[in-house]
Amino acid sequence: MSIELLTLVLVASLVVMLMAGQWTSFALGICGVLVLYLSKGVLGLTALSSVIWNNANSYILIAIPMFLLMGEIILRSGVSGYFYRGVVVLLGRLPGGLLHANIASCAVFAAVSGSSVATAATVGTVAIPEMLSRGYEPKTVFGSIAAGGTLGILIPPSIIMVLYGALVEESIARLFMAGIVPGLLMAITFMIFIAVLLLIKPHYAPPRSAPGDKPRLGEVLHVFPVLGLLMVVLGSIYAGLATPTEASALGAAGAIVLATGYGRFSRRIFGEALMATVKTTCMVVLIIIGAQILSTGLTYSGVSRGVSEWVMGLGLGKWEFFLALVVLYVVLGFFVDGISMIYMTLPVLLPVVQAFGFDLIWFGIVLTVLIELGQITPPVGLNLFAIHAISGGRKFSEVAIGSAPYVFLMLLGILALCLWPGIALWLPTTMRG
Repeated sequence: MSIELLTLVLVASLVVMLMAGQWTSFALGICGVLVLYLSKGVLGLTALSSVIWNNANSYILIAIPMFLLMGEIILRSGVSGYFYRGVVVLLGRLPGGLLHANIASCAVFAAVSGSSVATAATVGTVAIPEMLSRGYEPKTVFGSIAAGGTLGILIPPSIIMVLYGALVEESIARLFMAGIVPGLLMAITFMIFIAVLLLIKPHYAPPRSAPGDKPRLGEVLHVFPVLGLLMVVLGSIYAGLATPTEASALGAAGAIVLATGYGRFSRRIFGEALMATVKTTCMVVLIIIGAQILSTGLTYSGVSRGVSEWVMGLGLGKWEFFLALVVLYVVLGFFVDGISMIYMTLPVLLPVVQAFGFDLIWFGIVLTVLIELGQITPPVGLNLFAIHAISGGRKFSEVAIGSAPYVFLMLLGILALCLWPGIALWLPTTMRG
């Protein structure tokens, strides 16, 4: 079968299965098996055992359940609620202070949990009822939390970066460090936008002297335990004292210590955190295995090489190709979750990205921002659904409209990374070890 016909069969099969509601992991795996069989016959299927074993037995991917467990313990023990209230005291006296507190809380909790949806849901559960009762404009509240939650996959530790690094065989530690400055700049950009918005429309937030808004300075202390845990995890990686996998185990142990210190750790909470971690890890690993089966099929059949040669033959310049890539990922983000997006596209596009000379660490950060963007664009923006579920019965359109301005801010962030790649590449060069 020719490469052109094989590519057509592959694309048609994948689209049909995804539109029919098939699980992404099974859709990718089935298409991979189909490509292997059509290109190599029954002999091609012998590659499946090694693909499944190598991915299920990956040392690097152990970091995923450990980081997930760390976030789940912080969330379920209530430590995240204490942290949020401390941030509110620090920033609550600013104009629209609780909106700034949302972004700051998301930025820090993102670094603890590594999950965008978990970050948005955690901060939203505490913040939304409080802010709506004080008279904040609903769309602005929903948008700040949904967009702030996206920082969960840019500020390390990040599950997406672990998966990307494992796939392209780049240093996950360097990827983590590369995400810190862009993540902080993105958070600052969101806060500047909120400040400008409130200057134009001050009625979107209550007066600073609103009743019940008296600061409780003792609650500021609750900020430091979570920040300390973050510094231990990232500091050990930066100093070369621990690999990301080792640091993830350290973070999970640290989360247990924090929860115990607050008197909120119990067998029930630990069991719930373990169960949630197992469920999410199983979902991620299934997608990885299915996608790697597809990747193997694309490589064995020559489809990857054929697509790469076709793209290079179009005569596109480096930045013309990059612009096309951004449009592709923005469109895919409307319909596909971030993990699936990475594993569906990179096996085909990675050789082209390398041929154009893009730094893979830099490209990983850009790709992470594009995945962030997909988290707040309907109809499949997971953060939008998470916020809508805890919005108290508000319309989904309010959540989507409130998040829309942040899409353009993220695109500006990508432009900044293109103009000044050192934003992402400087910090990794200073690492030890």
